[in-house]
Amino acid sequence: MLTPNNQNIIIQEVNDHTITVNVNGEIQEIQNQLSEVKNLLQNFKTPTIQYAEKIYNIEHIDEANFGFVMGKKSFNELLTKRLIEVIAPYSSDAQKVLDYVTKNQVADWESQAKFAKKAKEIIAYSLVGVLGVQFSKLIAIGNEENTDAKQRKYIEKCLYIAKRSLDLIEFTLLSTLWDFQKQGFRPISPAQSQLIQAFFTRSFEPGFRENLHFLQNLQTLLTENQIPFPFPEVANFADYLAESHPFHQACLQMQALSNALDKENYTLLECSEAEKNLATFFEYVGFLANYKMASIKHIGYKHSRNTTPHYLHRYASLGIDNKANIDAEKYNYTPKTVATDAVLIYQGDNYQKSINLFPFVIDYNSLTFENGVKICFFHSLHISDSSLDYIFLEDNSVYNIVFENISAENPDFNELIADKEKHKIFNLDNVVVGFQEAQTNILGKVETPQDDFEGMFS
Repeated sequence: MLTPNNQNIIIQEVNDHTITVNVNGEIQEIQNQLSEVKNLLQNFKTPTIQYAEKIYNIEHIDEANFGFVMGKKSFNELLTKRLIEVIAPYSSDAQKVLDYVTKNQVADWESQAKFAKKAKEIIAYSLVGVLGVQFSKLIAIGNEENTDAKQRKYIEKCLYIAKRSLDLIEFTLLSTLWDFQKQGFRPISPAQSQLIQAFFTRSFEPGFRENLHFLQNLQTLLTENQIPFPFPEVANFADYLAESHPFHQACLQMQALSNALDKENYTLLECSEAEKNLATFFEYVGFLANYKMASIKHIGYKHSRNTTPHYLHRYASLGIDNKANIDAEKYNYTPKTVATDAVLIYQGDNYQKSINLFPFVIDYNSLTFENGVKICFFHSLHISDSSLDYIFLEDNSVYNIVFENISAENPDFNELIADKEKHKIFNLDNVVVGFQEAQTNILGKVETPQDDFEGMFS
């Protein structure tokens, strides 16, 4: 393949110090430096160079991504360094890493295996619940052999982590608004009401730009009604959501990367951009490392004569803990109860003081009496019948929940609960009921649904 000016410049081999290039059939060796590559292309009056069947324009390469493309920097190095810095205020383990490398003046510690491995483990068990698991998957992708498939998976996972982070923040704000409205309904402006109703009736997952606009309106709505933020840090989001802010720009860049994936137009440069933008994104949502998630699996009641009543909570602590356990099941014997079939987000160790994310986030396995955890996020209404589609975070598969109204067909509640299959349907019916209740409680009387979530931002 010839580049402009009929100069065929191909990188054949790269090592730590040199780059071997083929220039129109002639083999040359230059130093592994961006300045050397630029000088070579300038001498031959061409702006592009080929490497591993990909064409790169030198105008798109800077010192940061040059090391990534030429193998000097590995996948996840930049992200690891910046995330450790971001979560340090919330993680004593992350702070220990920073203290050590600073005290011992360890340069480029993120590229040294003994530091980087431990740092990545800390990030995985520090990020809230399901996000930590997704980060561990990103690390695994980064360790794979470099192929086109790896590049695509890496970009997709970076975008996925950012999307699910925005979802989690939005679901928490909506749940907080719902709890507030149940205490005493306050009217919402027509524009805000229309936007929230569009969320409840959407047929497609929104893009980054749409998510930013929705988040901005939720932030404004809670501020105007003096509703305490579930995440105090979200109070600053009015600044972050301004179009010129780095957070906003990082989200728009990730939307552009999503478009590039759709067109199969990506290279190692896009991998570098995805990592860089995700790192910038977490500079402003890194506070999520200060929170935890739990799935309440079952609550039993025990009250013996002459004793104080207690509840036995069986729950899954979501995410990865510092012993590398994933979604570890735990028990708590306490005089206090908590919502059942719930996925909670909370701060510290007290999950009983939490925000209930149901029905925006559900544990499908808990509802259907299966072992393990299957955390699903609300995705959209099914385009054909307005049933609910949920995305299973583990593999991005879709679970559709249809309202069967089984309690109307089985008015004997004891009989309904005794039949395991009917009980499953009853639980899934409650997801739909909860979703409809959230819509009604937040907005008041709901008129004919308007399925125009995307149109709100055109």
